[in-house]
Amino acid sequence: MIQVNEYFDGKVKSLSLKNTQGNFTIGVLTKGTYEFSTTTKEWMTLTAGKWEIELPNSSRKAFGINETCDIPSGITFTVYALEDSAYLCKYE
Repeated sequence: MIQVNEYFDGKVKSLSLKNTQGNFTIGVLTKGTYEFSTTTKEWMTLTAGKWEIELPNSSRKAFGINETCDIPSGITFTVYALEDSAYLCKYE
């Protein structure tokens, strides 16, 4: 079953699904700054737009289209959406 998720007063929305290949979300973010926390390892791939991601004890890093950020479990990190953007996220 596909689940609809909405965060930050509707500025971030995603659809999630689970299949034999794992757990996934595909979503969109409007331009802005968003702080997320993880409970599992995640891989976030930018599919459209422009963003930078800041992990703990690290500086902001820009990711290009189809580039993936490896995000550890149990952290809080920040996404700076420099324009409206879309992503694919895989969860371990």
